[in-house]
Amino acid sequence: MNWSDEAFDAVSVSQAEAGMELIAMTEVKSGDAILDIGCGAGNLTLELARKAPKGMVVGIDPSAEMLDMARKRTQGAENIALLKMAAQEMRFASEFDLVYSNSALQWIQEQGAVIGLAHRALRPGGRIAVQLPAKDFCWPVMENINSAISALGLESKFGEMPTPWLFPLKSELQAFLEAAGFSGVGIYYKDYMLLFGSVNEVLEWGMSAPLRPYLSRLSRDMRERFKYAFAMGFENYRTENGIEFNFKRLFAFAVKGGL
Repeated sequence: MNWSDEAFDAVSVSQAEAGMELIAMTEVKSGDAILDIGCGAGNLTLELARKAPKGMVVGIDPSAEMLDMARKRTQGAENIALLKMAAQEMRFASEFDLVYSNSALQWIQEQGAVIGLAHRALRPGGRIAVQLPAKDFCWPVMENINSAISALGLESKFGEMPTPWLFPLKSELQAFLEAAGFSGVGIYYKDYMLLFGSVNEVLEWGMSAPLRPYLSRLSRDMRERFKYAFAMGFENYRTENGIEFNFKRLFAFAVKGGL
């Protein structure tokens, strides 16, 4: 799926809101060297750079399409460098004061190993701040994906499909951080209420992430039918305010020991 800047912005509002909250809680210092893992279209990379005008932000992402958007968005910011790189490929060593990752680690099955690489990338006393959807992050999404699969008779198509995400429990994420050598670990859940005016808006949001692994396995015709079946299921969540449902996120903070 190809994205325009406008289309991506339209479906990433809730993700950006959580990312801005993560930045606020991280207390970025003006001279911080920051690694942004999964920088995507660069909105939050640019915000980090504004918070660290005397520092440097290195954004990495495996998607050339996202990085093209990020380069446009961050053009003119002299303290930003963007690299096409998967998190699993990181080879940084004691180069950063802060590792930041907003809504990206869920796409990585090797989360423990990547958190270990993030620890290696930090200087002693450096911090890590991450946010990602929690396990059982949004029942309506999975309910309507499964309903679409059933309604279209696609059980055999998706029956042996490996899960595209890894959503850790709070205890699992804490174990990853502590095993990597981090201390002062703080983790908590936060619920967000998502509100949409129509099922078309829900569909646009769903196509930004949750639906992508499923749609990629379907023909063009079946893809459209799947999208329709998924979206219409959200009529069950319509209230007088619009279509609304909860989305649970997991925030984590920790420090690399030593001076």
